[in-house]
Amino acid sequence: MLIENIKSPADIRKLSAAELKELANELREIIIGTVATNGGHLASNLGVVDLTIALHYVFNSPADKIIWDVGHQSYAHKLLTGRFNTFSTIRQYGGISGFPKINESPHDAFGTGHSSTSISAALGILEARDIIKSKIPDFKSQS
Repeated sequence: MLIENIKSPADIRKLSAAELKELANELREIIIGTVATNGGHLASNLGVVDLTIALHYVFNSPADKIIWDVGHQSYAHKLLTGRFNTFSTIRQYGGISGFPKINESPHDAFGTGHSSTSISAALGILEARDIIKSKIPDFKSQS
């Protein structure tokens, strides 16, 4: 299985187009099997498998923040960000959360559950970034 070798999103950038397609199929199988056992949100997660792979292929998480409007869509994201070995514990007591959880992974930009929090969260993250940058001296311009 390809997913067994994915420890971070950087690992998916090493895959060929055919392997990315195989990875997407593996993610779907894992999600279906896990939801069948633990319960959870199936359709919303299956609907974003390819999108999640593409986001992690193009962007550099966790430096680039990936904001999920619906936390129910984060299962593929969790699998691609080093949580494959604990994924079977999702939504179980003592297991990983069914939603992005900031203290669970640096790849989870903020804790979210249901929808409609993404715009305000993204705006807050951008504002914080700009405030932090404004407090760091630009030594290049002082030369």
